[in-house]
Amino acid sequence: MNVDLTFPWRCIGAIQVIPALDSHTPIYASSFTMELIRKRLKENGIFVPSRLKVFKTRRRFMAGPFEIEPIRVTHSIPDCCGLVLRCADGTILHTGDWKIDESPLDGKVFDREALEQLSKEGVTLMMSDSTNVLSPGRTTSESVVRDALLKHISAAKGRVITTQFASNIHRLGSVKSAADLTGRKLVFVGMSLRTYLDAAWKDGKAPIDPSTLVKVEDIDSFAPKDLLIVTTGSQAEPRAALNLASYGGSHSLKLTKEDIILYSAKILRLFGWLYYYLQVIPGNESRVMKMLNRISEIGSTIVMGRNEGLHTSGHGYRGELEEVLKIVKPQHFLPIHGELLFLKEHELLGRSTGIRHSTVIKNGEMLGVSHLRNRRVLSNGFISLGKENLQLMYSDGDKAFGTSTELCIDERLRIATDGVIVVSMEVLRPQESLNEYSLKGKIRLTTRCLWLDKGKLLDAMYKAAHAALSSCPVRCPLAHMEKTVSEVLRKMVRKYSGKRPEVIAIAVENPAGVISDELNARLSGNSHVGFGLPTLRKVVDAPKRSPFNNSQAEGGNAQHLNFEANRSEVEDLLPEENTTISSSNFIERLPSDSENSDDFWKPFTTSSSPIDNLVKDGGLVPQEEQILGLEKGDSQGSEDESLEKPSSQRKSSKTLKRNKWKPEEVKKLIKMRGELRSRFQVVKGRMALWKEISTHLMNEGFNRTPGQCKSLWASLLQKYEESKSEKKSQKSWPFFEDMNKILSDSELMTTE
Repeated sequence: MNVDLTFPWRCIGAIQVIPALDSHTPIYASSFTMELIRKRLKENGIFVPSRLKVFKTRRRFMAGPFEIEPIRVTHSIPDCCGLVLRCADGTILHTGDWKIDESPLDGKVFDREALEQLSKEGVTLMMSDSTNVLSPGRTTSESVVRDALLKHISAAKGRVITTQFASNIHRLGSVKSAADLTGRKLVFVGMSLRTYLDAAWKDGKAPIDPSTLVKVEDIDSFAPKDLLIVTTGSQAEPRAALNLASYGGSHSLKLTKEDIILYSAKILRLFGWLYYYLQVIPGNESRVMKMLNRISEIGSTIVMGRNEGLHTSGHGYRGELEEVLKIVKPQHFLPIHGELLFLKEHELLGRSTGIRHSTVIKNGEMLGVSHLRNRRVLSNGFISLGKENLQLMYSDGDKAFGTSTELCIDERLRIATDGVIVVSMEVLRPQESLNEYSLKGKIRLTTRCLWLDKGKLLDAMYKAAHAALSSCPVRCPLAHMEKTVSEVLRKMVRKYSGKRPEVIAIAVENPAGVISDELNARLSGNSHVGFGLPTLRKVVDAPKRSPFNNSQAEGGNAQHLNFEANRSEVEDLLPEENTTISSSNFIERLPSDSENSDDFWKPFTTSSSPIDNLVKDGGLVPQEEQILGLEKGDSQGSEDESLEKPSSQRKSSKTLKRNKWKPEEVKKLIKMRGELRSRFQVVKGRMALWKEISTHLMNEGFNRTPGQCKSLWASLLQKYEESKSEKKSQKSWPFFEDMNKILSDSELMTTE
């Protein structure tokens, strides 16, 4: 492995992971870079001195099948080198990051002589930096920035703050020179600045003695005019000192309106008709501008721009790129390091200099080039060798390392965007001896990263969860309850806010906890959650029609209630929306009063609560049946229920008898519903029609609420659908004739 780049977010950031795969992998680097590598390996406990190989420019060494020769290039960091790789099949030149600085501060100039000799030898393939191919002309020297820094610092009357990359050791020398000439003390704010300065000091390349710096905690001990603060954050990195200070979140640096910030960066960005010239790494433009806006709001003076001379790039401009292409004259040219736009433009520049074979590849693509048989044989161009399916590898904390799938990156992003709901359910299965027919549960909801609309959505989720739980077959396994509740809550939130939260449901059987919770709620008067919607009554009654056998329960094969097939059942749990009539036939639509926010919760508030099953005198009463007289036209069922009951429960039994639908009531409802059939198809607020039906019944002496009428009609529709296919049921059910007069066989039946 060769490491020539010294930016920590590139190679050194990954050096702690890649060498760990093989403890014998050698690492080649220049002396300054090697100091940084030693520190990183020691921090991660994988430092093996024998693996580290320091090279010098123009000194060749062997690495596998290649003879490698480093050549000097200039850049914004010390010891920057390009690499020449020679083997039996040809010669490759990899420039690394580079510019041509005619007067570098360390005196080590760009090695044109080495490139000229290489051109005479012949270069099979050249790979070159493309970062500034769109910038015309040539870069300015670092010595020009040194003079500009001195001018601005000398003119400043208050505290001066400069920004730069921590790896730009040459710039630190310029800042040190300006501080000495103006009588200011240097302060470094940012750990990376000290890390790079310490590495340069150990390698003998530091322009500053680290021991002479003022400590960060002593800033307030000096007058502002006596300080020169060096900080990182010109790219608005989230944890950089200047970015944190713009938020007021830095403990070390507090910005004031008297501060002067010498900002070193460059980008061309358009706002209306105004151009701002700053240099920013592509992709960082937005956050850099936001940081500058925050600093401007504080009131600090920001000095920046091309004319101020505070910045020079470490990457060659178009003129320098063209010069090197003409010097080397490679047979094949492959642009590297830059956006695809930059690579394409660099390829065109290479062709304009006379290079016949040039191309651009993406990550994972592999190319081959023809080797040189003699100096006069020309290459036949690039050969595609296929493409590797590369995967991004993530480092998460001190130990976790792997692909996005292994570290659940997509799931984390989805939870951050859409939120997470955790549902804890303590379930009580119904007791046959108490004539109960639906599940009860004590439900706790915990949400994160989810908008709850001031608690309205949370209240609705509680009610929907209880309704979904009570709709499950009484003998279904816990896994089925979890799946059903999860689906209902997920669909409900998506309908309400457009989000798709991750729903985690956990169900356990705890009868004692459920009963205790019901009793406490009843005694405290806080009972408000309904268990079981009228629209889900047919699902609640499913165990009676399709009992779930024990063998299925033991095998874990839960009886699955298809909510998509019975869409009307699910839709009652979701916000009401206007829907269109899909055919000319009779279609029952969902309530469409969504414009009234209060009506959104109606499907959840019309349900009956199992708390009502708790008697006031200490006993239990059976759960109220919505329609006890639909199978038979008489009231014999309620009379049988009242037999052999304690006296304390007879009053409740009489209440149940009064709430039963009598045959004449049912027929009246069917008749009135048929008369309003056309209005139900075209009117938005159908609940008003049910109120009209309820009023007519009251005028005839039958006290029924609109919700009870609507619920009964839903059950009648269900019973009618079941009876159509069974002649025996048609004869035994007293209301079939009345229903059949209204509804035809071709009509689609859905529950309102």
